[in-house]
Amino acid sequence: MRISWIGGSQPRHLYYINEIAKEHNVVGGIMQGRGTNIPEAPTGLSKIDHDNWVRHFKERNETEEKFFAGQKEPNIPIHRVTKETLNDEASVKFMKELKPDVTLIFGPGMIREPLISVLPKDTINLHLGLSPRYRGAATLFWPFYFLEPQFAGTTFHRIVHTPDGGDILHQTIPEMKIEDGIHDLSCRAVQASTTEASRLLGMYSDWHFKSQKPEAGKNFLESDFKPQHLRLIYQVFNNDIVKEYMEGNLEGKKPRLERMF
Repeated sequence: MRISWIGGSQPRHLYYINEIAKEHNVVGGIMQGRGTNIPEAPTGLSKIDHDNWVRHFKERNETEEKFFAGQKEPNIPIHRVTKETLNDEASVKFMKELKPDVTLIFGPGMIREPLISVLPKDTINLHLGLSPRYRGAATLFWPFYFLEPQFAGTTFHRIVHTPDGGDILHQTIPEMKIEDGIHDLSCRAVQASTTEASRLLGMYSDWHFKSQKPEAGKNFLESDFKPQHLRLIYQVFNNDIVKEYMEGNLEGKKPRLERMF
């Protein structure tokens, strides 16, 4: 089976494809440069919101370095793109030449025409969120904000023209540890999903999918996130939401997952 990859350039994205390439035939990839992992704080914030922003993204970067240290670009043919050139004709030509049976996606911008039309039917996106409950952007943040860290999971789904709306192949939630902060559990979700992605590829002939209800859940936009949301994470709970949940101080139903195994 020939596998191609479309992904971002940050350590978590490289970890995903590097681990998969150890066991499977990854023939090439399109890599979108994603820039810094620590975005500059918006202007005009109060001191508390500025400090929370700096803390949040600094700790995210430190945690990802701890979990995904030493990642290098995979030793495969790579076509480098930006957000603006991701879907252009050069990407189309590169992907046609690879002739993949399966394409794995994790971390680029939205896949659109003309690129989407040349991808194989089994083009599988790793979405960091449990669809359809959490679709769109920052979907490993919102479960913490809504005090349901048990929903900090991922979804493997077919790529379609609507964000995170394709048929679901498989879903994953990581094992929680009582000391986990928001970024620790997010990294565990990537690690668990990577392990399960490799297993899914090994049972390719048995794949089956479940359609999503387009009206279900919420499609979170990047603009939905405000720096002030971080007050709940850090001032109210001091980044101990996992601990509060595991000790029974936060009630909530458990997710019903679509699983292949």
